[in-house]
This record gives sequence, structure tokens and C-alpha cells, in this order.
Amino acid sequence: MSRRAVLIGGNGQIGRAAAPALARDGWDVVAVSRSGSLPAGFAELGIEAAQADRADDAQLRAAIGDGADVVVDMVAYGRAHAEQLNSLPAGSLVVISTGSVYADDEGRALDGSGAIPHLPYPIPESQPTVEPGDPDNYSRGKAALEQELLAGPLPATVLRPGAIYGPGSELPRELFFVLRARDGRRRVALAWEGRSQFHTSSAENIAELIRLAAANPGTRVLNAGDPDPPTTLEICEAIGAAMGHEFEPVLLPADEYSNPWGLPPDRPCVFDMTAAERELGYRAVTTYPEAVGAMCEWLVGELESGRDWRGTYLDKAYDYAAEDAAIAAIG
Repeated sequence: MSRRAVLIGGNGQIGRAAAPALARDGWDVVAVSRSGSLPAGFAELGIEAAQADRADDAQLRAAIGDGADVVVDMVAYGRAHAEQLNSLPAGSLVVISTGSVYADDEGRALDGSGAIPHLPYPIPESQPTVEPGDPDNYSRGKAALEQELLAGPLPATVLRPGAIYGPGSELPRELFFVLRARDGRRRVALAWEGRSQFHTSSAENIAELIRLAAANPGTRVLNAGDPDPPTTLEICEAIGAAMGHEFEPVLLPADEYSNPWGLPPDRPCVFDMTAAERELGYRAVTTYPEAVGAMCEWLVGELESGRDWRGTYLDKAYDYAAEDAAIAAIG
């Protein structure tokens, strides 16, 4: 019997990997997006498009139709979205949350507040999270989403990724190095001597978790990170190799010039992946050095088309003058 999967945000960063993974596994896949468009290659896999704004409940329900065996939501946020998902005619849910919900003993989390938490290494799913609530705080909004989903009634797998990357990214951290390689800059400033670890999460590995969770419904929370999470220096080396560019890293003692992965080495964010392996038989399908090439190729194409990310949190990636000053300051 055919199984039907409806993906909300189906043509975005994670959807671009998850929809083909499910289609190849025998699912009838519907990719829901505001544009109603399909990325290249989707139609050939039998993936259907549906246009809907998830803020419009009638549009979303029309996209779901008579029902789905699983609804996968890449863009859900907050308690209201969880309530909406739980009311849909679906057999189960798979929903993307974030590893930034994890809090340390003092309640600190990677929530943009500037207070960097002291988390265990690696972080198990049993680690406490921030208090759910404030919709203006990303981590607290995601915690509220999780709390409502885990209360049911639908079986819900909640996935907690780290630094997600893959073609289609709205805020691509890899821009930091891709810009410099494109512009021929060899010297690159790395905060914290390049030893930072902020667990990377390939869209392809997240897609594999989605595929397994869809086939094995249940209520659970699972981390979603790459194997052998790289340091910032290793990320620099992997992107340089992918782009055929040789960087000359300048290792700054602290965060004189920060980057999108720049956590103090004594406060890494690295996930324990044993629960996914135990509960779903998960095995990563790729590593950071293997997967980042496609991300770099996509990013170069976006830059060549005139796209830029000034005005976002990636704005500092363009500030070469500040980087040069930080390098000059250490002699």
C-alpha cells in the first residue's frame, strides 16, 4: 500500500533533501510551500507540489487533503503551530525544532541573549531545556512547540539539529568562508584559535532521520547532528578544499572577529547521537567534508545571481576591514 507524506516547507533547505529521500523510499510525497514550486528533479521523482501559506489554516488543510500518513514540518514555531499540527488528519508528525533549546544549570541557552551556556559534552536529549513561552525568543518559542507536540494526541518525532547547512539555506553560515574564497582572500581570521565546535547538521542527515521516523512513528525527541562534528578550523579547511582555495587561517586568541560557529572552546555545543542510533537504527549518510561541496556550489550560484545577506546576522561576514584590523592587532 502507498504511504502519503506531506512536507510543510517542502522546497526549503531541509525539504530539498527530505522529499527525495522519502520518494525514493516509496512514499507519495507532497511538497507544500508558499510558492507552490518544485526544485529541479522533484517532478521526475513523482513529488507533487501544493501551494499554501501555513498561516492560512484553510490552505494548509486543502494541501493535506483527505489525510496523510505523516506530516513533516520544517518551519513550525510556537505553540499555535503545534496545536494546528495536532488537529490535522495525519497518522503521525515529524517536526524540526532546534538544539538551541538546551539550557545549562543556570538556564542559559544559545538563544541570542549573549549568555553562552555550559552544556555537557556531548548533550543528551535528557538535558533540560529553556522554559517554553516567549514567542519573540526563538529558543523559547521552539520549546513551546515541543511541549505541545509531545503532549499529543498525534505521535510526534521532534528533531533537534544544530548548525543546519545545505542548498536552499535562508541564512547560510558557510557564506563566511565562501565569500572569502570567491574574493580570493587567503588570510582568514578564526576566533578562539579555530577550536570552536557548534555541531553541524547536514540537510541530508536530517532527511535520513525524517525518513526513519516517518516509517517508525512514535513520540520522541532526537538530536540531529553530523558525525565527527568539525571545529571551525576544520570547516575552513573543508570549504577551502571544496572550492579549490587555500586559506591561511589566522588563529585569534578569543573572539576579536567572530564567525557563525564561534563558541568558546570550553563551551562547545555537540550532540549525543546514540538515541537516534538506538531507537531508529540511524546511521549518518554523509559527513561535513562530503556534504559541504554542494552547499558551496549553490552559494556561489546565489552570489553570482546578485543575492547577498547584508542586513542579517551574517552581515559581519562582509566586513573585511574589521577582519583585517583584527589580524593586524595580533601582529
